[in-house]
Amino acid sequence: MKKIFLIITLIALGSVSAQGNGDYVNMTFVKTTPGEDYGTIINEKWKELAQMRADEGTITGWDVWWRPGTVETDEWNMVIVTIAKHPDSLNANAGVKKMRPNYSEMDIEIFQEKNLKSRTIVYDHLYANKGLNFVANEGETPDAPQVAVLNFMKTDIVDGYEYEKAENSLNSGGLGERAGWGLLKRLDRVGENVYNNYMTVDFYDSWETMMMTREQTVRIPKQMQSVLNMRAHLNSIALWNAVSVRPSE
Repeated sequence: MKKIFLIITLIALGSVSAQGNGDYVNMTFVKTTPGEDYGTIINEKWKELAQMRADEGTITGWDVWWRPGTVETDEWNMVIVTIAKHPDSLNANAGVKKMRPNYSEMDIEIFQEKNLKSRTIVYDHLYANKGLNFVANEGETPDAPQVAVLNFMKTDIVDGYEYEKAENSLNSGGLGERAGWGLLKRLDRVGENVYNNYMTVDFYDSWETMMMTREQTVRIPKQMQSVLNMRAHLNSIALWNAVSVRPSE
C-alpha cells in the first residue's frame, strides 16, 4: 500500500520537476516504399500543409528526418515530427482538402492511394517535452539543426521524478559540441512491456561533429553515473534533417 501511495505521489509531482517548454511532440516512424518517391510527396504536398498549419498557429513545428544507412531489413527509415502546444492540435486543421481545396473526391482518392502506396507507418508515438536546452532559446520551439540523435530510454516508474530532475540538471549548462538537447516523456503507452518511456535527443550542427563526439572515450563523471543507474539506454539512432517547417516571420 505504501508503494502504491509513493507511485501516485511521484506521478502527481512529476509536473513540478518538468523543465520543458510545454511542447507535445508526435513522432511518426515510417518505412518508405522503394521506387514510389515518398520524398517528392513530402516536399510537394505535406510540407505545404505543415506550413499552412504552422502559420495559423495550430502547430509550432514540423520536421522530416531521414535515417542514413538503412537497409531493407530495417523497420523504418524516416521520422516525421509534429510539434504543438496542445495534444489536440497535433491532428487539427489537417487533411488533403485543406491542402488542396480545389481537389475533387476522385483527386483526393487518387492522391490518398498514391500516398499509402509510397510508405508504411510503423509506429506513431506521442511525447511531452520535459527538458530543453538550446543556445539563446526562450522556450519557443527551436529551429532544428542538421543532425539529431534519438536516445531511447527505459526507466522504472518509481524513478521517473528523480530521473527527469537528474537529466535536466546534467544538461542545464554548457552542451559541449551539441547544438541542443531535449528530454521527452512518452504519453501514448505506459507499462512494463512498452519498449521505451523516455527519450533524450542530442542535436548537432553537422554529421562530422556528431561522429567526433562518439569517437571520444571519456571518464564518466559521478553525476552522470547517477543518471545511468536510473535508466536503461536501449538504443541511439542518428538522423539527418531533410525538411523543417516553422511559422513564417
